[in-house]
Amino acid sequence: MLVNEDLMQGATVSGSGPAVVLLHSSLSSSKQWRLLVSMLSKNYLCINIDLLGYGSAPEVIDAVNYSLNTEVERVMSIVNHVIGTQGFHLVGHSFGGANALKISVENPDRLLSLSLFEPVAFHLLEKGSEVRKQVDEFAHNVAISSNEEGARIFTNTWNKPGFFDQLPIKMQRLMAQDIDKVNLDFKGLISENYTAQDLDKITCLVNLMCGTQSPDISKTLISILQNNITGSSLTEFDAGHMAPISHANDIANKIEQFIDSIV
Repeated sequence: MLVNEDLMQGATVSGSGPAVVLLHSSLSSSKQWRLLVSMLSKNYLCINIDLLGYGSAPEVIDAVNYSLNTEVERVMSIVNHVIGTQGFHLVGHSFGGANALKISVENPDRLLSLSLFEPVAFHLLEKGSEVRKQVDEFAHNVAISSNEEGARIFTNTWNKPGFFDQLPIKMQRLMAQDIDKVNLDFKGLISENYTAQDLDKITCLVNLMCGTQSPDISKTLISILQNNITGSSLTEFDAGHMAPISHANDIANKIEQFIDSIV
């Protein structure tokens, strides 16, 4: 383990039945899945996890050596603590989706199903491509800005221009406080090294979801996943990148229906 806090800090377990592990987006917390958990926990054991630096989870201890391995090792330790070596359904959005994707590539035999809403697996974008340049510029602009301006750039990119300034001041301040972790998230995402070809290791059925109003970055990544994961299907929503929050009912219903369909 790369953290020295209590293993279950930031993890909530509810319900009973086959396990469902849920991973949230950057500048968010496990609370974003509250509606989905309330639906699934009637028939499933929900393991809803705050990723490092968010919600009630521990902070990152070794920022210099941080990578997605740091997140994934902790997540898998929590999962193994709760259900041993049993299989589980996996749900992820954005940064949580990228972590879920890595878990799926590395532990395909454990996955009962995979549901991803626009996972930001930036490393899969071809270096030198226009969309990869957009990501690199995005990460750079957040990193060189003040915490408040970085939070503004980040949230406006994934929502719409002016979104950050429409939020309550308290929420703006909370987001600004977490921007250092966002910079670490970028570091982990961009430095990951499995390839698009490695996605064929995923053997479970995969529920891909995206928003028609999302940035080109998200749409390009979804296309890469759809072209490289054999057992994947895609559902589009009239929404943006933050649909699991802004359109929580629609996304939760789709995920519940998909998981229920797995025999």
